[in-house]
Amino acid sequence: MSSDGKFGIALVGLGRSGHFHLTSIKGLSDSVSLVWVVDTDAGKAENIAKNMDCKWASSMDEALQDSSVHIVIIASTTDTHFSFIMRSLKAGKAVFAEKPISHTVGEVHEAVELALKKNLPFVCGYQRRCDKNFRVLKQHVEAGSIGQLKMIKSCSRDNPLPPLEYLRTSGGIFQDMLIHDFDMQDWLSGGQIPDSVISVGHCYNPEIRKMDDLDTVAVMAKYPSGLIAMTDTSRDASYGYDQRVEAFGEKGMLTAKNEMTSTVELANSAGHLMPPAAWSFPQRYEEAYRVELKEFVALVKAGPESEEHKKEQCEMLRHPRIVKVAAAAELSWRLGRQVLLSEDLAALEKEAGIVHDNDKLSTASEPVDTASVVSDTISSDEHRAASESTGTLSEDEQAYKEKTSDWTSTTKRNSFGDTFRNYEDSKRQDVVSKTYHTMHAKQTVEFGRQQREAWLKFDKGEFTIMEMIDLLDDLVDDSDPDNDLPNSIHDFQTAERIREQWPDHDWFHLVGLLHDIGKVLALPKVAGACALEQWAVVGDTFPVGCAPSDACVFGVESFKGNPDLKDLVYSTANGMYQPSCGISSLMMSWGHDEYMYWVLKENGCTIPDAGLNMIRFHSFYPWHDKRAYTQFEAPEDAETMKWVKEFNKFDLYSKGDELPDVAKLKPYYQSLCEKYNVGGKLRW
Repeated sequence: MSSDGKFGIALVGLGRSGHFHLTSIKGLSDSVSLVWVVDTDAGKAENIAKNMDCKWASSMDEALQDSSVHIVIIASTTDTHFSFIMRSLKAGKAVFAEKPISHTVGEVHEAVELALKKNLPFVCGYQRRCDKNFRVLKQHVEAGSIGQLKMIKSCSRDNPLPPLEYLRTSGGIFQDMLIHDFDMQDWLSGGQIPDSVISVGHCYNPEIRKMDDLDTVAVMAKYPSGLIAMTDTSRDASYGYDQRVEAFGEKGMLTAKNEMTSTVELANSAGHLMPPAAWSFPQRYEEAYRVELKEFVALVKAGPESEEHKKEQCEMLRHPRIVKVAAAAELSWRLGRQVLLSEDLAALEKEAGIVHDNDKLSTASEPVDTASVVSDTISSDEHRAASESTGTLSEDEQAYKEKTSDWTSTTKRNSFGDTFRNYEDSKRQDVVSKTYHTMHAKQTVEFGRQQREAWLKFDKGEFTIMEMIDLLDDLVDDSDPDNDLPNSIHDFQTAERIREQWPDHDWFHLVGLLHDIGKVLALPKVAGACALEQWAVVGDTFPVGCAPSDACVFGVESFKGNPDLKDLVYSTANGMYQPSCGISSLMMSWGHDEYMYWVLKENGCTIPDAGLNMIRFHSFYPWHDKRAYTQFEAPEDAETMKWVKEFNKFDLYSKGDELPDVAKLKPYYQSLCEKYNVGGKLRW
């Protein structure tokens, strides 16, 4: 403990989990102080350090040598956990780590033994143990309220589908997701160890199938006492985040129901209408994350001679058996049979062809692998016989892939020298945050209908494309953390990047130029008194008329105050739409994308549909980047997504480019306007 009575913390990993812990640390300012943040993304680490008034580094070395650091929180990618845990314990630090410790039982034993040997606090974060509802259920089990425990049933269904980049390094559904249920079973049963497990599963998502993983699983475990434990899990529940536990005993049953956004139920002639479930785990377990860190700090404060410390050292012994159950459950699925916990799991893993890769220690956050996105976007299975007229994505040569991968993977900084799409602590954070929070509170179904009625009459005047681009010199996008240049500059940057990589697709070059021109909605020179505030023009888009996704910038919390959240239809996952209705059937939040799409359609533009869809959906990041709202996809949307993702590489990464010579470029792009029937005056 430092002289001010606080424990110094080093936070390792500033990805998704790291930011939950940052929030918890801020709420414990009376007992802890953040001394270091560590992440291989130096720009991110530096920005957060400035915001949190602490030191930063891209490796753990300095933080571990700092005597003012008493606690290390490890929230890095799962494949780094074991190495970082061992280094921190060897440095004499108390360690709080996100699960898993490791995917192998041997390494988990090694970490636990080191913590015991050094008599250090070491907790692996299974936040469900800190949930108030599950704690009450546990208290009833221990008090004998249902007598002898005969059966445990749990349901764990995630929402939304986690990013594919995360899933690729997560360790698979058994070690990443089901392990929480195995920990709950261990906790509720008082540490009983099953003697056998059997698993069945299926993978509906083709991208997850490529990872040799599942998205839907059921597991049953049998214990020597007669206890049976069952769990079902899914990576994606369209209706919201679903976490339930049932304990059945000789005297009765205990049930912890799924947590809803409210307790209000409407009963009328239509039936009983329930409120929606919490959207995802940040909302469901926000308080549990805070409690688990608070209790860990209390454990450290109690000291190594305390009863709390001795109790936790006993609890620590559960970790190897939980990982062993997870390994056995996965083996059961892979081998297609029941697996006994007494079997040689290492030998079975060889039989099943499982290879553990624990050598990937180069990352300390959860970055997007741009090269893998390129590979996923341009599949070698696509047909070569594509043409400009149809816009069907062709099988591109390997040289193109390498060329594109090279510039996207090396273009890591925006015009401020920061990482792209930093919505946490960018140099434009205040204006960006205000824009999005206002947008999310005011973009409603009724607002969207009003704007379509007002703007799709195309009675605001007649202007050429080049005239509109010149007007964009007056606009700096208030939603953009990557750039404070006039929007006209970015239009040419994007177009020229596309032209460099797709020289034979001139319609694609034109899409790059046109994609943001709809932002003239915010310019009085075009709209006069009807000009819109930027929250109604710029930024990432999302469908109105259904529940918002946490994949939206600033999450579902930023939608507080939106009146559609009180609507019994619009507040549900599907809202006013039918599943598989198609992305083009959604009413998107009103803004420049939707407006420009309809301007081009109204004026007879002959750009292929693939290009027009790029313009319409390029800002729909929650869908094409985070894979939210997938319940609305139709088969044809797969082709749309490929082209939108291809376009967005250029839209995003060109923001760090040198300024183009606009005057020199205009003649070429004017010729494209004429070729695709938008060369003259258009109705706006």
